[in-house]
Amino acid sequence: MDIIATSAFEFETRRMRLRLLNSNDEALFCSLYTDPSVMRFIGPLLSARQAASRFQWIVAGMRQLPASWLYLVMSEKESGQSLGICGVPQFSASATRFEVGLVLTSGARSRGYAREGLAALMERLFSLSSVDEIQAKFFAENQAARQLVVALGFRDCTDASMEPEHLRERTWSIHRAS
Repeated sequence: MDIIATSAFEFETRRMRLRLLNSNDEALFCSLYTDPSVMRFIGPLLSARQAASRFQWIVAGMRQLPASWLYLVMSEKESGQSLGICGVPQFSASATRFEVGLVLTSGARSRGYAREGLAALMERLFSLSSVDEIQAKFFAENQAARQLVVALGFRDCTDASMEPEHLRERTWSIHRAS
Protein backbone atom coordinates (compact mmCIF):
# COMPACT_ATOMS: atom_id res chain seq x y z
CA MET A 1 0.00 0.00 0.00
CA ASP A 2 1.68 3.21 -1.13
CA ILE A 3 -0.69 5.82 0.28
CA ILE A 4 -3.36 5.52 2.93
CA ALA A 5 -6.21 7.90 2.19
CA THR A 6 -6.50 10.08 5.26
CA SER A 7 -10.18 10.69 4.40
CA ALA A 8 -10.82 7.07 5.44
CA PHE A 9 -10.19 8.24 8.99
CA GLU A 10 -13.31 10.39 9.11
CA PHE A 11 -15.84 8.18 10.86
CA GLU A 12 -18.26 7.84 13.76
CA THR A 13 -18.38 5.78 16.90
CA ARG A 14 -21.38 5.24 19.11
CA ARG A 15 -21.09 8.70 20.71
CA MET A 16 -18.51 10.57 18.65
CA ARG A 17 -17.53 11.89 15.27
CA LEU A 18 -13.87 11.78 14.34
CA ARG A 19 -12.67 13.96 11.50
CA LEU A 20 -9.40 15.24 10.13
CA LEU A 21 -7.91 18.21 11.93
CA ASN A 22 -8.13 21.27 9.68
CA SER A 23 -7.23 24.96 9.70
CA ASN A 24 -10.47 25.80 11.58
CA ASP A 25 -9.30 23.82 14.64
CA GLU A 26 -6.52 26.12 15.78
CA ALA A 27 -8.40 27.39 18.85
CA LEU A 28 -9.08 23.83 20.06
CA PHE A 29 -5.49 22.75 19.45
CA CYS A 30 -4.02 25.78 21.19
CA SER A 31 -6.40 25.53 24.14
CA LEU A 32 -5.30 21.93 24.73
CA TYR A 33 -1.55 22.38 24.37
CA THR A 34 -1.42 25.56 26.49
CA ASP A 35 -3.53 24.18 29.36
CA PRO A 36 -1.38 23.03 32.32
CA SER A 37 -4.03 20.59 33.59
CA VAL A 38 -4.29 18.94 30.17
CA MET A 39 -0.54 18.77 29.55
CA ARG A 40 0.38 17.60 33.04
CA PHE A 41 1.03 14.01 31.92
CA ILE A 42 1.26 14.60 28.15
CA GLY A 43 4.36 16.68 27.56
CA PRO A 44 5.79 20.17 27.78
CA LEU A 45 3.33 23.02 28.11
CA LEU A 46 3.43 25.25 25.04
CA SER A 47 3.12 29.01 24.93
CA ALA A 48 0.30 30.40 22.77
CA ARG A 49 2.85 31.26 20.09
CA GLN A 50 4.47 27.81 20.18
CA ALA A 51 1.08 26.09 20.02
CA ALA A 52 -0.02 28.20 17.02
CA SER A 53 3.25 27.47 15.24
CA ARG A 54 3.02 23.72 15.94
CA PHE A 55 -0.60 23.72 14.76
CA GLN A 56 0.35 25.33 11.42
CA TRP A 57 3.17 22.83 11.00
CA ILE A 58 0.83 19.88 11.69
CA VAL A 59 -1.87 21.11 9.30
CA ALA A 60 0.76 21.60 6.58
CA GLY A 61 2.05 18.05 7.11
CA MET A 62 -1.45 16.64 6.84
CA ARG A 63 -1.93 18.37 3.47
CA GLN A 64 1.12 16.64 1.99
CA LEU A 65 0.67 13.59 -0.21
CA PRO A 66 1.28 11.27 1.40
CA ALA A 67 0.42 12.84 4.75
CA SER A 68 3.26 13.00 7.29
CA TRP A 69 0.96 12.49 10.26
CA LEU A 70 -2.67 12.00 11.08
CA TYR A 71 -4.62 14.05 13.63
CA LEU A 72 -8.34 13.74 14.23
CA VAL A 73 -10.72 15.98 16.14
CA MET A 74 -13.03 14.01 18.40
CA SER A 75 -16.44 15.61 18.93
CA GLU A 76 -19.61 14.54 20.63
CA LYS A 77 -22.31 13.53 18.11
CA GLU A 78 -25.23 14.87 20.11
CA SER A 79 -23.88 18.33 20.96
CA GLY A 80 -21.09 18.79 18.41
CA GLN A 81 -18.80 19.79 21.28
CA SER A 82 -15.09 19.17 20.68
CA LEU A 83 -13.69 16.60 23.09
CA GLY A 84 -10.07 16.46 22.04
CA ILE A 85 -7.60 15.31 19.44
CA CYS A 86 -6.22 11.86 18.71
CA GLY A 87 -3.86 10.63 16.08
CA VAL A 88 -0.66 9.20 14.73
CA PRO A 89 2.35 11.53 14.98
CA GLN A 90 4.28 9.68 12.24
CA PHE A 91 2.03 8.36 9.51
CA SER A 92 3.46 6.27 6.69
CA ALA A 93 1.97 3.48 4.60
CA SER A 94 5.28 1.61 4.76
CA ALA A 95 5.44 1.64 8.56
CA THR A 96 5.29 -1.61 10.50
CA ARG A 97 4.44 0.25 13.71
CA PHE A 98 2.33 3.30 14.49
CA GLU A 99 2.41 5.32 17.67
CA VAL A 100 -0.97 6.69 18.77
CA GLY A 101 -1.87 9.38 21.22
CA LEU A 102 -4.72 11.54 22.38
CA VAL A 103 -5.36 14.72 24.28
CA LEU A 104 -8.76 15.41 25.82
CA THR A 105 -10.36 18.56 27.13
CA SER A 106 -10.81 18.53 30.89
CA GLY A 107 -14.59 18.16 30.47
CA ALA A 108 -14.19 15.03 28.33
CA ARG A 109 -12.00 13.11 30.77
CA SER A 110 -13.35 10.18 32.81
CA ARG A 111 -16.37 9.76 30.52
CA GLY A 112 -15.16 6.87 28.35
CA TYR A 113 -14.33 9.00 25.32
CA ALA A 114 -10.63 8.12 25.39
CA ARG A 115 -11.36 4.40 25.28
CA GLU A 116 -14.04 4.73 22.60
CA GLY A 117 -11.91 6.97 20.40
CA LEU A 118 -8.63 5.10 20.77
CA ALA A 119 -10.29 1.71 20.19
CA ALA A 120 -11.93 3.02 17.01
CA LEU A 121 -8.69 4.58 15.78
CA MET A 122 -6.81 1.33 16.39
CA GLU A 123 -9.45 -0.64 14.51
CA ARG A 124 -9.12 1.73 11.54
CA LEU A 125 -5.34 1.59 11.57
CA PHE A 126 -5.28 -2.20 11.58
CA SER A 127 -7.96 -2.48 8.88
CA LEU A 128 -6.59 0.18 6.51
CA SER A 129 -2.87 -0.46 6.78
CA SER A 130 -0.43 -3.33 6.95
CA VAL A 131 0.92 -2.14 10.29
CA ASP A 132 1.67 -4.99 12.71
CA GLU A 133 1.98 -3.04 15.95
CA ILE A 134 0.47 0.03 17.58
CA GLN A 135 2.31 1.72 20.42
CA ALA A 136 1.35 4.24 23.05
CA LYS A 137 3.97 6.20 24.99
CA PHE A 138 3.16 8.24 28.05
CA PHE A 139 4.58 9.44 31.33
CA ALA A 140 4.97 6.65 33.89
CA GLU A 141 2.86 8.53 36.44
CA ASN A 142 -0.14 8.82 34.08
CA GLN A 143 -2.36 6.20 35.70
CA ALA A 144 -5.38 7.02 33.53
CA ALA A 145 -3.36 6.28 30.36
CA ARG A 146 -2.09 3.06 31.91
CA GLN A 147 -5.61 1.91 32.76
CA LEU A 148 -6.78 2.80 29.25
CA VAL A 149 -4.11 0.84 27.38
CA VAL A 150 -4.41 -2.16 29.68
CA ALA A 151 -8.18 -2.20 29.08
CA LEU A 152 -7.55 -2.16 25.32
CA GLY A 153 -5.11 -5.08 25.48
CA PHE A 154 -1.75 -3.29 25.27
CA ARG A 155 1.30 -4.82 26.96
CA ASP A 156 4.10 -2.91 28.65
CA CYS A 157 7.19 -3.16 26.44
CA THR A 158 9.36 -0.63 28.26
CA ASP A 159 12.99 -1.67 28.53
CA ALA A 160 12.99 -3.72 31.74
CA SER A 161 16.72 -3.19 32.27
CA MET A 162 16.17 0.45 33.21
CA GLU A 163 15.84 1.35 36.85
CA PRO A 164 12.23 2.33 37.65
CA GLU A 165 13.29 5.67 39.16
CA HIS A 166 14.91 6.62 35.84
CA LEU A 167 11.84 5.87 33.75
CA ARG A 168 9.92 9.03 32.93
CA GLU A 169 8.13 7.51 29.97
CA ARG A 170 6.65 4.05 29.40
CA THR A 171 5.95 2.33 26.11
CA TRP A 172 3.01 -0.02 25.63
CA SER A 173 2.09 -1.95 22.49
CA ILE A 174 -0.54 -4.14 20.93
CA HIS A 175 -0.03 -6.37 17.92
CA ARG A 176 -2.40 -7.06 15.07
CA ALA A 177 -2.75 -10.71 16.17
CA SER A 178 -3.84 -9.71 19.71
